[in-house]
Amino acid sequence: MRKILVVEDEENIRTLEKLYLQKEGYEPVLAATGREALRLFDEQKPDLVILDLMLPELSGEEVCREIRKKSTVPIIMVTAKSDEIQKLEGLEIGADDYVTKPFSPRELMARIKAALRRYDWERLADTAPVEKLVFKDIVVYPGKHRVVKAGKDIMLTPKEFEVFTLLVKANGEPVSRSSLIKEIYGGSDDEVFDRTIDAYIKNIRKKIQDDPGNPTYIESIYGVGYRILV
Repeated sequence: MRKILVVEDEENIRTLEKLYLQKEGYEPVLAATGREALRLFDEQKPDLVILDLMLPELSGEEVCREIRKKSTVPIIMVTAKSDEIQKLEGLEIGADDYVTKPFSPRELMARIKAALRRYDWERLADTAPVEKLVFKDIVVYPGKHRVVKAGKDIMLTPKEFEVFTLLVKANGEPVSRSSLIKEIYGGSDDEVFDRTIDAYIKNIRKKIQDDPGNPTYIESIYGVGYRILV
């Protein structure tokens, strides 16, 4: 049974999420504070984290940063309002997805299932065909959710990995933001905006570039999207 860590200080919302997770066959692990979340993350080893950003003791952003230091487990952040800047900041520190309060429990369950499917790429690495894509000094293993640069593993979140793999597969051809959104989110999504992709690209550049301010791997194409520099 998949464990889902629910980090939420509002008891009524925490209880609602627990009931829906149990109904879908997941094992919920509940935390009401940031510090409790980090303790339970280490103890319970959850498969996914639902993370509210407004928390006592430690903020959701701080919790996300600490988790990302040691794990690529999917993180779905919960924002209190439809705030584009807050969402972008969450994505930039390593969250994979976001929902805005008030949210539909069905929508949240759908996003959990999608995030776990992506994460399963890594879990199935041992049985997946050993396919590899070579780009400059980087090797991408799509079936293993693995990126290696100059012999060193680069830790990308599931969605960062999807974005980077799509760009590498395009082999230098421009890929629009709308195409990336469609591929990653499986169609139209009113809550997904172009700057979501920009946040993923910013994260990828930080991880693969020696100098993120001077991109030599991924080029921005004004008004279009991105392409890799072959």
